[in-house]
Amino acid sequence: MAKTPAALVIDQDVQARFEIKQVIKACGLTVAGESSFGIDAVSQATETRPDVIIIAVNEPMERALQTVESLLSLLPDTPVIVYSESREIESARRAMLAGARDFLPRPLRPDVLRDSVLKAMEAEENRRLRKAGQIEAAPTQGTVITVFGAKGGIGKSTVATNLAVALAKSSTSSVAIADLDNGFGDITGMLDVKPEKTLADLVRDIERVGRDDIARYVTRHEQSGLGVVAGPSVLEWRELPIDGVRRAVDLLARTYDKVVLDTSGQLNNVSELAAEMATILLWVTTTEFASVRDTMEAMRAMKALSYSEERMRVVLNAISPDDTVRASVVQDALQRPIFWEIPYDKRVRQATHLGQPIVVTAPQSVAARSFTDLATVISGGRLEQSKKTLGGFRWRGTPQPVVAEGS
Repeated sequence: MAKTPAALVIDQDVQARFEIKQVIKACGLTVAGESSFGIDAVSQATETRPDVIIIAVNEPMERALQTVESLLSLLPDTPVIVYSESREIESARRAMLAGARDFLPRPLRPDVLRDSVLKAMEAEENRRLRKAGQIEAAPTQGTVITVFGAKGGIGKSTVATNLAVALAKSSTSSVAIADLDNGFGDITGMLDVKPEKTLADLVRDIERVGRDDIARYVTRHEQSGLGVVAGPSVLEWRELPIDGVRRAVDLLARTYDKVVLDTSGQLNNVSELAAEMATILLWVTTTEFASVRDTMEAMRAMKALSYSEERMRVVLNAISPDDTVRASVVQDALQRPIFWEIPYDKRVRQATHLGQPIVVTAPQSVAARSFTDLATVISGGRLEQSKKTLGGFRWRGTPQPVVAEGS
């Protein structure tokens, strides 16, 4: 953006306004002004003309909601973001009906607020441009599932390929996987497909490729119908512009219902792009000390880069039969809940050597069922009531109770 967005803070509580202003500054925005409700708020908005308005809405809500409506009458193109002590859906609904773009619970986190402000401003700008006829209405975007891990040898690509095949097999949705490992990615080998074109060809031709043309750059996985976009060679990666990669992924997301992105085991411009474009980021780790340590370090780096952690989900992948470390220990170390656990299954490695995902070679195995259940959850489906709950989602447990209920 050309300038740092300026926010007007509106709250009856002076101390609360001070706290919110600190959060605004912490997330890299500026404070345009502050006020209480009513005429004072309208006066401040008229004087400061902020880029965004951030307003408290607590019970009783009437005065705050009247202020929201008055501000939108005055500045209809300025997004309003509400924050509240309430977690009630009805409170959020009333705020949205009044015209708020987002409803955030207190205490506000800088990364969450920044993400909300930037998305609200982007949506408003796109609305304005569409209204002026300067851009066409945006096409529907598919779900982008980025699979990342901060270390090699943790089964990241195994998770990505099995999940992608499970998604393709378990629904009528169109699914594609793209190899964004700019080291030595080998998605095609793990799926035993022989592509004629790679991501490099798609990026080079991106100016003249539309949704109807993309099939020429995608190889079909016969057992599942999954579309596979092969990764370029290591040397070809050096020549690819990062914006071209972005546009290629964007085109895939506008063509397929779900797109799985496999990434390298390092934080670099390609993996950061894949994380940025993700609808959901599956962060793979194991219980090994080195894997957990690297995960902690990479997560700190992502936070420093202002990546929103709201889309991040930790996947614990068991790669050894001798693993005795409980998932709760990893959870405590990362200070994040374990979203999913892939149980150890020796047939996973055997299937990989054959160039066939375990969800194809042994669909009833414990690992394959776990991948299938993960695909179901990501697709918004429900699992059987008999299955355990993990991180708020239904989960098919392993023979060993490695995760506590409700963790």
